Amino acid sequence: MVASWIAFIGFGLGILGTNNGLLEPLQDWLRASVVGDPDSANTIASMLRLNPWIVIIVAVVIGAVWLWRGRPAAYQGGWSWQTTGMALGVIGIVAWPLSSMTGRMYGLSVTEPAYNLMRLFTLGHIDAIGWALFMWLGIPIGSYIAARRAGEFKWRAPGPTRLLQALGGGMVMGIGAAIAGGCTVGHSLTGVSILSLTSIVASLSILIGVWSASLALFRT
Repeated sequence: MVASWIAFIGFGLGILGTNNGLLEPLQDWLRASVVGDPDSANTIASMLRLNPWIVIIVAVVIGAVWLWRGRPAAYQGGWSWQTTGMALGVIGIVAWPLSSMTGRMYGLSVTEPAYNLMRLFTLGHIDAIGWALFMWLGIPIGSYIAARRAGEFKWRAPGPTRLLQALGGGMVMGIGAAIAGGCTVGHSLTGVSILSLTSIVASLSILIGVWSASLALFRT
């Protein structure tokens, strides 16, 4: 959808404006207070003083029960959420070694690639070209291939009001992602998988924000 591209542009502009623009002082102020030791890994395992594998085993058991009790469902004729989740998990695992081979010691992320894309095209920062940027370029290509194979691809352009909403919503997402240091991909998919407390708090905050916005906008 055209609105999705507009939202991504707003997302990148929001990140750029927060990291290098007018909102940079606000970000610095919000990040001034640090909870925990900034020089060590603050995870659930370290907080509970448990072996990380104990926490992982418990999480796997809970997840397995949830998957077993869940009802198979498809969205618009696509993959079920179980299959999609498994595929994302495999991609998330493979991303770590592939990223580390280039000196980038992190897994999947969308906030960083979006920021690098904006830095490259608006500020001319050549150092923005890297693994994360190429990872993002693969997202629309993979989405296009999947949509074509499923017979669901078509260009859709909503009205001006919807496009402005997409741009504004994308900018708000970018501002939040920049301040939080990540989005649902960097925090919820990657950070939570390594038991990061920061990512868990960020993911819970994202859920609360989405539910609140849905209730306010759609009364659902």
